[in-house]
Amino acid sequence: MIIVSNTSPLTNLAAIGQFPLLGSLYSGLLIAEGVWDELNGGGRYWPGRNEVAA
Repeated sequence: MIIVSNTSPLTNLAAIGQFPLLGSLYSGLLIAEGVWDELNGGGRYWPGRNEVAA
């Protein structure tokens, strides 16, 4: 199953070290361009940014 996610689940799972859980539950992850922009916003490092980039 492929899921579509907004920013909050990505950053929260990454912050607690559980981002890999998404890969074990789902075959794919889609995000909107706006979500990617939020993860790169303000020139800051946001949890989940590197995981999504990978």
